[in-house]
Amino acid sequence: MGYSFKGYMRSDGSAGTRNNIGIISSVICSSTVTNEIASKVDCAVPIVHSNGCAQLGDDFNVTKSMLSGVAENPNFHSNLLIGLGCETNQVTGLLAAIPKVKPIDGFSIQQMAGGTNTVAKGVAIASEWSKDITNEQRTELPISKLKVGIITADMDEQTLAITTPVVSALIDKLLENDSTVICSLTRTLEPSGNLLAAKTKDMRTAEMLKTLSEGLNRRRWEKDESYALSVFTDEEKSLAAHEAKLFESNNLVELLDINEKPSDRGLYLLKSSDNIVETISNFVSVGCNVALIISKEGILATSNVIPCISLAPCNVSQTHRDHVDFYITQGNEEKQTVTLLEKLLQVSSGELTALEEYELGEFAIPHIGTTF
Repeated sequence: MGYSFKGYMRSDGSAGTRNNIGIISSVICSSTVTNEIASKVDCAVPIVHSNGCAQLGDDFNVTKSMLSGVAENPNFHSNLLIGLGCETNQVTGLLAAIPKVKPIDGFSIQQMAGGTNTVAKGVAIASEWSKDITNEQRTELPISKLKVGIITADMDEQTLAITTPVVSALIDKLLENDSTVICSLTRTLEPSGNLLAAKTKDMRTAEMLKTLSEGLNRRRWEKDESYALSVFTDEEKSLAAHEAKLFESNNLVELLDINEKPSDRGLYLLKSSDNIVETISNFVSVGCNVALIISKEGILATSNVIPCISLAPCNVSQTHRDHVDFYITQGNEEKQTVTLLEKLLQVSSGELTALEEYELGEFAIPHIGTTF
């Protein structure tokens, strides 16, 4: 059976599940103006953050590459970049780094001699793009055009025991139909590095995963003033083994770094922070057009660029939360997998998620070192 959804085909071959305009702040200092422009234009989404000012080194590179990746995301029809003018992360540098595959423009507040002028020009430009969007229609596209991000949060073994069989079967179905699946490498998954290493033919990825399973990234300062390894507990290892069952018999292509885009279709792991909004924003940056969030009780956090479907185990003694899109019960996994796939295709075709209905959505950039 050939699965499909209705989306927006882009000139670079990618597909959007949403059709919005990105109003992207290059620096924290232009956030207020960015938000004001977005509030005055239909279909405009503000991308604001706390970075960009006086950043140096790798931390600056993460900010620049992440914003470039967000601008490339197929859920954006066009992008307007707004800077202050004196920041490290200059608008001109971003414009040079972003491929010209869609309408894009950018300028700074200082260049426009103030916020009022910047808002006026920004609204004028974005409003023209908004008119173009109203004339565009969704078209039937193969499921292979989906890039699905998957993240777990606030998990325990009981939650994983209920949700893993269905989500794992969904991943199987997506991969069988040439979709791309990108799973976050959460801290809870790290102890299963050896198990995951056996699922990849990429030697670099295998070595990195084996290193993670040894706990080398967890160091503590001992009383004798020497570094020592912090070994994973049996409980952490058990939880990680349960989470690793999400991948079952599927092979991993490779472990992606922050902002690193997949080179081809298949199953990937993506380095992630402990902050769920940063991780979802990273999904956006690497090209995901939809995501699944698996948690114990539902998470009130989502992206303002890609729709995030909230999954949770069904507890008969618990009142259903209206911010959860799909409850998974124990047993009858095959039927639930079919239903979940239908939900994924419906959301990808324009149906709003529960958190979209609430008009929730955030964006954040991780730090990988000292900002200054």
